[in-house]
Amino acid sequence: MKNYSIISSVIFALAIGYLYYLHFHQANTQATFQPDKSVLIPAVGDGKIYFVNTDTLLEHYEYFKKQKTEFENKQERVRAELKSEGDRLQSEVESYQQKGAGMSEIQRQQMEEQLMAKQQKLMQKKESLMAQLDSDQDKSSEELFSRVAAYMKKVNQGSAVHYVLGRQRGSGILYANDSLDITFKVIQGLNADYAKDK
Repeated sequence: MKNYSIISSVIFALAIGYLYYLHFHQANTQATFQPDKSVLIPAVGDGKIYFVNTDTLLEHYEYFKKQKTEFENKQERVRAELKSEGDRLQSEVESYQQKGAGMSEIQRQQMEEQLMAKQQKLMQKKESLMAQLDSDQDKSSEELFSRVAAYMKKVNQGSAVHYVLGRQRGSGILYANDSLDITFKVIQGLNADYAKDK
């Protein structure tokens, strides 16, 4: 199963750069938005390029924290369900092993076929639940990206900012001047928007 934090961080790093490419190369067809001036990203000097520490963003963005908790709870429920069914099957196998010597050949064959069918069914269920978890994680990551991208586009509409890069440990950004770090400004705005949506 994918590591939720790493995937989300990578998606942010790629997505934020892509967002600004789209923002400046496509016509804006949405209604004009008048953002709250307190959350606008300031244009500092001639740089017009800022960065967001995506690890920090994920750590403090309330929407992401809620989604992560819900996903982890869902994972735990799936694990518990599969373990419970696996334990039941194991108990049946052990019971068969104890009683098998007193059974006829036909009874043993029937019991073994039943146990094999149950094991196969359990494996199929596990694959289905894992695939569903992966799908849910992908949808959640896409929704997370959409929220951040929409917010960044909204607050920078009409500003002089050209790019906002996603920075994280191991990313391609080896150095960034701290004066260009807008992480907490973005977190503040995202959390304010999320609080309104709730």
